[in-house]
Amino acid sequence: MEDGNTTWSRLENFPLEVWDADIRVGLTGAFLCSRLFGAEMAKRKSGVILIVASDLALIAPDQRLYRVEGLPDDQQPVKPVTYSVIKAALIGLTRYLATYWSSGNIRVNAISPGGVFNGQSEVFLSRLKQLIPMERMANPDEYQGAILFLCSDASSYMTGANLVIDGGRSCL
Repeated sequence: MEDGNTTWSRLENFPLEVWDADIRVGLTGAFLCSRLFGAEMAKRKSGVILIVASDLALIAPDQRLYRVEGLPDDQQPVKPVTYSVIKAALIGLTRYLATYWSSGNIRVNAISPGGVFNGQSEVFLSRLKQLIPMERMANPDEYQGAILFLCSDASSYMTGANLVIDGGRSCL
């Protein structure tokens, strides 16, 4: 919902239709894809499902990152509630599916990446850097190794795991 007004993202103003749409895409979409592909993998007795969660599934978003100088508190932009709710639910879905399909030789794991640098403002980067022990966001290619690991036989004894790759942010 982009209407130039950032107050819609605040919890007390968050539109129910946006909540429903976000849940349908982020959680129901993952459920439907997992159901479809997992059922086929179960027939073949082999497969890997990798679910993408977020560091914000494990820690609350620090709303100070999004503050805009000069705006009153009730008009400050925030990370929408649905983001963390969906990402936390995806970890629950990962664990459920891991036990559900374990006898079918299907492994289900998640990754919880931190933020990726993509031209964010210097103000945002400066604030975020203070929250990450590695003092930076990830580069776009820094999750490839973890993804390859979880999708390969190198992780053949892992299922139901959530691999956190966030520069240390969630360990603080």
